[in-house]
Amino acid sequence: MDSKNVSNKNAMVKKTKGRQKIEMRKITDKRSLQVAFSKRRNGVLKKASELAILCGVDVLVIVFSPSQRVFSFGTPSVDSLIGRYLGRAPPPPTDLDLNEPHFTSDERELQAHLGNLGDQFTAEKKREQELNRFMSMAENAFWWATPIDNMNKTQLEMFKTALLALKTHVNFKKEKLLSEGTSNCPRFLAGANSMHYPPLVRNHTVDGSVTHHHQFSNMLQGAHGQARGPDQSTFRFF
Repeated sequence: MDSKNVSNKNAMVKKTKGRQKIEMRKITDKRSLQVAFSKRRNGVLKKASELAILCGVDVLVIVFSPSQRVFSFGTPSVDSLIGRYLGRAPPPPTDLDLNEPHFTSDERELQAHLGNLGDQFTAEKKREQELNRFMSMAENAFWWATPIDNMNKTQLEMFKTALLALKTHVNFKKEKLLSEGTSNCPRFLAGANSMHYPPLVRNHTVDGSVTHHHQFSNMLQGAHGQARGPDQSTFRFF
């Protein structure tokens, strides 16, 4: 009978140590030490975060790993709490609502910088719209400054005729001034009663409005005829 009880007790003996209380002493094995630190580090930081949220307190945790790496957690921030601890920064007002977000000086500076960037972006957007409106007006007023990339064959022929007429008129004007012995040629000044250089206009897609300009209408009438003299030219550029 006794031998049977002994055998039953031996069968009930645990084959593994099971869940046992870990002795609080430093781990000597470096590999086990690193593994234990990696597993428990996040738990410590998580508990600090829970304490700050549940109790509405400021918490600062700084941990140096076995390899001398630094891990930190602080609310509202690590720098502000270190400054308070060293006496360089005053504590936050006690009448603040704990549910309201606490902004550090760095966060407030960042918000102000973002606000300035937003204002600059809005101003640049308005400036771009004004420039686009001005360029559109310039292109409508000075049709010859419109790019020729999207013109069809007929439009290019008419434009060529206009340029040839302009060239003929300029040559005639030059010869006339030379024959009269004029030494001072008229200057091309904006606002004067002389020819203006066509302004530089940004490249854009021709929308077809240029073909309805009165100059192109005149070109269409005289494009298939013989070239006229400078005084009888279809186009008056001066």
